Amino acid sequence: MNAFEKGNPAEGQLAGRIAIVTGAASGIGRETALLFSSRGAQVLAVDLAAEGLESLAEQAERQGSPLVTHVQDLRAERAAQEVFDVCRARVGVPDVLANIAGKAGDKSADSTTDEDFDFFVSVNLTTTFRMARQAVLHFEEGGSIINTSSAFAVVGVGGSAPYSAAKGAVSSLTRQMAADYGPRNIRVNAVAPGLIETPATAPRIRAGQFDDTVTKARPIPRVGQPRDIAAAFAFLASDDSSFITGVTLPVCGGWSTTRYRA
Repeated sequence: MNAFEKGNPAEGQLAGRIAIVTGAASGIGRETALLFSSRGAQVLAVDLAAEGLESLAEQAERQGSPLVTHVQDLRAERAAQEVFDVCRARVGVPDVLANIAGKAGDKSADSTTDEDFDFFVSVNLTTTFRMARQAVLHFEEGGSIINTSSAFAVVGVGGSAPYSAAKGAVSSLTRQMAADYGPRNIRVNAVAPGLIETPATAPRIRAGQFDDTVTKARPIPRVGQPRDIAAAFAFLASDDSSFITGVTLPVCGGWSTTRYRA
């Protein structure tokens, strides 16, 4: 049963929007693409994983809200331009960008090589910057850019140096671009997920690896789901957040915003 069949009060929340969603083949990006589509947006779902995009398109079709997919390695030099060209040609002039593609990793500074650092900056910051830069060139009548930061960007967490540095820069970029482009009616915000159960994290969550460091250290004890993050993206893409810009919104069950002891 999809959101329309349930009589979801958010039905049509994104009607009329044309959205690009990156990292859409799995996890948070996939759930965001599906939610955007079910709430009325026309979606171009972008990822490097062709099989994941194929199954996403099939799922969207089954739920009655089809979307368009595009296989792209966002690290390629002209990737951002190509994505926006494809969107204009196959979907329409975009006014929402959900910058979700990225990769987490566990490395302290002393165990991070230059190559490691360059990789995490490339996949988490450079691609975000290039896509956001392209968005402001294409948004003709305003729009919403939503970047993906992390709870690790606001809390010092051991063993996450290159990832945390890149995500901290994403939050800074978000604030800076909000200042530059607000006068053009372009809002720029970010979502900072905490621990979310995705294909990448599920095995370690089930093994209890995060019980002491995360689950027992936040006031909302359940495991976060991709839908929790997708809902934040939908809010920031919609008119419900029309007076919000430059914000990094933590969605982490209170892990990064409280000092909680079970």
